[in-house]
Amino acid sequence: MTTRQLNGHQVRSEKSTRLLLRAAGELVAEGGYQSMTLATVGERAGYSRSLATARFGSKAKLLEALVDEIVGRWSVETMEPELQGLSGLDSLRVILQGIRNAYGRRPDSLSVLYALIFEAAGPVPELHDRFVEFHLNQRERISSHIRNGLADGSINEGVDPDALAAMIVAQLRGVGYLWKLDPDSIDATAVLNTFIDQVLQRISAEPHPREAAT
Repeated sequence: MTTRQLNGHQVRSEKSTRLLLRAAGELVAEGGYQSMTLATVGERAGYSRSLATARFGSKAKLLEALVDEIVGRWSVETMEPELQGLSGLDSLRVILQGIRNAYGRRPDSLSVLYALIFEAAGPVPELHDRFVEFHLNQRERISSHIRNGLADGSINEGVDPDALAAMIVAQLRGVGYLWKLDPDSIDATAVLNTFIDQVLQRISAEPHPREAAT
C-alpha cells in the first residue's frame, strides 16, 4: 500500500468516525442513551449496522469517545492555548467564559452532553462511572487554577479551592439543567455572565474599579 493510499484510508476512517459520533449524539438527544444502539448509530451515519461495533467495540467505548469529542476538543484545542501565561484568576475567568460561550457556539453538543449527564443518575453503570470521573476532573481542574491564583496573589487568601470549585460546578449544572429542560425559560448566557462577575469580584485580590477610585 502506498503512502497516498494509506493517507486516503486514514481520511475516510476519520470522516466515518466523525459521522458515527455525530449520529450517536443525535440519537442520544432524540431518545436517550439507553435507546441508542451500535447498529442504529451505523445506520444513522449512513454506514453498515456493524461499522460502529467494529470501530468502537462496545457501547461503553462509543460513549467514552462521544464525551471526549464533545469536551476534549473544547478544553484542549480551544481553551488551553488561551491560558498560557495567565494568572490563576484570569485562567479561571477564561475557563468560565468558555463554558458560557458554549451555549451560543455549540448548543447541539452541549444539549447531548447534558442529556448524558442527566441519564448518569439512572441505572446505567457506564454512564454513572464516566460522569462521576468527568465531574471530579472538572472540579480538580478548576480548583488547580484557584490554587495557582492563591500562589500568584491574584486570588484572595482564605479562599477554599475545593469548596469554591464544587460550588462553581454545581451552579453550572443548575443552569444547564434549566436550559436543557426548557431553553426558552432561561437566558443561560445572561445568568452565567452575572454568576461569573460575582465569583470573580468576590475572590479577586485586585481592587475593584470603584474601590481603586476612592
